[in-house]
Amino acid sequence: MKKLVILLSLLPFFLSAQPIVGEADSLTYEKDKVIYSGNVRLTRGNALLTANRVIIYLDENRRAKLIEAEGNARYTEGNRKGSAERMVYDLRDEVITLKGKAKVEEGQNFVEAEEIVYYRKEDRAVATSKNSRVRTFYVEEKDEKNRPDRKP
Repeated sequence: MKKLVILLSLLPFFLSAQPIVGEADSLTYEKDKVIYSGNVRLTRGNALLTANRVIIYLDENRRAKLIEAEGNARYTEGNRKGSAERMVYDLRDEVITLKGKAKVEEGQNFVEAEEIVYYRKEDRAVATSKNSRVRTFYVEEKDEKNRPDRKP
């Protein structure tokens, strides 16, 4: 299985000027998109996106405008993780949509739903499920300084 390793310094990945390092079993470049297929692994700094297939849609200036990951899509950056059957990232509007068995984790906390939409500009998320319930787990962090029962 031959791997392609490509450094794409012109494409911003998750709104960063850092270069993308991409690996996949195959790569197709067309006028308005780059298609990675098979065991896809894209990294930018400490951010990692893996999936069976990733399509990066380009604007008229050949800059990334939309990133679509399909098939066992996973994203990690620091202690944040996301997984879904499909992920779509609209770089212009800074909206990330996870569809199909969507899960977002940060530390011990998580949200599971059929669909999770994260609005980066607003730091806001909406989770919805039509055929099941949204599931969350949240652990409140202890702030020893601001506890009301703490004596100075």
